[in-house]
Amino acid sequence: MILRKGNVGFNNAEAEKVYERREEPQWPLEGTQYTKFYLTPENTLSITVPPVSASTISYEALGNLSNPQLVQFISSPFEADTEITGHITAHLNVSLTPNSAAIAPQKDIDLFVTLRYIDPSGKEVHYTGTAGDPIPLAKGWLRTSLRKVATDHPRHRVYQPYREYRSIDVQEVKPDVSYAVDVEVWPTNVIAEKGGRIVFELASGDTQGSGIFTHTNEKDREVFSGTNNLHFGEGMDNYVVLPIIPKR
Repeated sequence: MILRKGNVGFNNAEAEKVYERREEPQWPLEGTQYTKFYLTPENTLSITVPPVSASTISYEALGNLSNPQLVQFISSPFEADTEITGHITAHLNVSLTPNSAAIAPQKDIDLFVTLRYIDPSGKEVHYTGTAGDPIPLAKGWLRTSLRKVATDHPRHRVYQPYREYRSIDVQEVKPDVSYAVDVEVWPTNVIAEKGGRIVFELASGDTQGSGIFTHTNEKDREVFSGTNNLHFGEGMDNYVVLPIIPKR
């Protein structure tokens, strides 16, 4: 296993040799502490449950690389080097508000989640993508109409929601109705250094780090016009669960 610590650049195999290697006998790693980082209406990430405050953060749909539509939440600086290795899940309470003047009113919510690591100097660290491109720490996606989780499936885990994505699993998304959803984010690794921060980004389309794998094919999806909403309030906790590894 490679432990990604520091900023060595991207697409540079020689520079990446400085990353420490470590043998592990199992996956997920033994002793993983799945820790909730709560999103707050103040656009921060908190390790404590924030006070209940009914509010909404909104952003436009459908964004893209040339016109990103997103909101970001940033953690406090880590007080010590902290290893994050494993599966990540984001729990969100979302709704849509269609544009009444649109020819094709919004009928769904596409959720594009990105985790970014900011080093102690305040610079985002980019890693090497499959095409040698600069990518962030991790990404995840969910179309809200496909939010149904197969909780009774043997592959389902608390840290990794399992979906079958069948046509019979499609659920309606009504305007101005809040839905609680779990977004699977790809597993990752980073040593968040003392003074470093994690950014949680929620968008309505592709953002930096998508590489060649974009979501812009007209045959694949309708172009939505409206507003995506993230809700805060009683019974509406929003958080991202990070796999923290105790110091070895």
